[in-house]
Amino acid sequence: MRTRWPGLLLFIGLSLVPVLRAQQATLPDAARKAAERITAAQLAKDLEYLSSDELKGRNTPSPGFDRAAGFIVGRLGKAGLQPAGDNGDFLQHYVMREVTVDTAAAAIEIGGRRFRFGDDFVMRAFAGAVNGTFPVVYVGHGWTIPGKNIDPFAGVDVKGKVVVAHGPRALPKGVEIQTIGRSNVGAATVFSEAHRRGAIAVVMIPQANVLASWASARELNTVQRELQPVVPSAYAAVPITSVMIATAVTDALMAGERVDGAALLKRADAQDYPESFQLAKSITLTIPATTSTDQQPYNVVALLKGSDPVLANEYIVVESHLDGAVGTRAVNGDDIYNAADDNASGSAGNLSVAEALAGGPRPKRSIVFLWDSGEERGLWGTRFFVSRPPVPLDRIVAEINVDMIGANRAPGSPDANEAGTTGPHEVYVIGPRVLSPRADALLEAVNADYLKLRLNRDHDRSDTEFFYPRSDAGPFLERRILTIGFTTGIHARYHLPSDEARFLDSGKMEAIARTIYALTWTLANTSERPRIENPLPAVVPDYRQQ
Repeated sequence: MRTRWPGLLLFIGLSLVPVLRAQQATLPDAARKAAERITAAQLAKDLEYLSSDELKGRNTPSPGFDRAAGFIVGRLGKAGLQPAGDNGDFLQHYVMREVTVDTAAAAIEIGGRRFRFGDDFVMRAFAGAVNGTFPVVYVGHGWTIPGKNIDPFAGVDVKGKVVVAHGPRALPKGVEIQTIGRSNVGAATVFSEAHRRGAIAVVMIPQANVLASWASARELNTVQRELQPVVPSAYAAVPITSVMIATAVTDALMAGERVDGAALLKRADAQDYPESFQLAKSITLTIPATTSTDQQPYNVVALLKGSDPVLANEYIVVESHLDGAVGTRAVNGDDIYNAADDNASGSAGNLSVAEALAGGPRPKRSIVFLWDSGEERGLWGTRFFVSRPPVPLDRIVAEINVDMIGANRAPGSPDANEAGTTGPHEVYVIGPRVLSPRADALLEAVNADYLKLRLNRDHDRSDTEFFYPRSDAGPFLERRILTIGFTTGIHARYHLPSDEARFLDSGKMEAIARTIYALTWTLANTSERPRIENPLPAVVPDYRQQ
């Protein structure tokens, strides 16, 4: 009789996999007890303060943000978490440079004719002062699409010159470019490509719809606020100064060239762009800066050291942005943008998770808690964090992003009719299904063993901007770090003064925060290092060396 031991052993081995996963995903009693310190009452209290009128939305930078940060820091100290900031404290500072265009002195000169800011041209982006006379190269629609062999820069040299292109959304004929957030799939904009090839500036010939709204464009893009030094990301500021010109300037620029202004505009409307060429004339750009101010915003960063002598040198980051999107216009008589759901809710949840983890049994890996600033302005805090992390970047194994966790599409609630908001006991999860089958399976097992939330995967796809690049997860993905996001979604109060604490569900926040606690503890305690296992979508650039 032939032995059947090999098959029996294989069967036993396979049958142990779910058992081992279940053991790994079971939260110990002591950890469960610690998680019970996360309560709806405390979350409601913290949410109320962080989104109070006196903090005025926690803009970056602002006195309101400072007060919110001080509130968080005080609680972290009492909980016994270690400071992970610059100088033995909890604050991680960075430099944000604010530069303003001197619009009164800004001018364009072509063939002795002078054009002024406002009536004749407006800013498209300001990346620094430009002053001089330069050769000009026309590049049509300006898009570079390698997969379709489209390169309007081929055969022309733009280094040290001004690039002229149509826009802001002129496209090659018969070509659609998929845009996910600020990312263009498989395509480079005229701005990024002109900058990469050494151009001085971009002059944009606007489409008819832009010309029709010219008056509203006068006040836009005259200030650049950006990290110094710049940290690459989808949300980095446009890297090259650019202007949009009125029809009279187009006519002056193209007079006597291969194609005149009127013909050029007509061909652009038909997407029949002339071949790229260098103009016979030069252009003089005078775009000076009137002020340049360096400010020092900061993140709040804390550390919980792991219990294992080896695995404690690996880290999981639990992150929420502390700032809010503060507008300038009053809506229905209210001019305070409280930013309760976005993101006082996530910040309060993160704080409760940090306190519970500090007061319970330590997992094997260490945990970094991050309340970043400038998320609403360009992911400043997170981009700086990944460029100057308080722990080695290659030892950060995962980032858990907590952003807007208070809305509830329950019958009779303020969000009952909001299609983009999750229902009772439900939360959007973003990232693990795209990135890591093991992490995804672990999350499912943790959730099944604990509070059994409904995990909505509508945004756990590579083709949604909620996966990339919209949130603070983006800079981590760009450095190839596993990300898992939790949110209850977008509602009608988003980025408006009406985003107030009274509309949010602290009981739902409790369930989500406890689930985040359970996942963080379990992920930090696994013997296997969490990692991205699947190929990353091509839309996510690799900035590990930058």
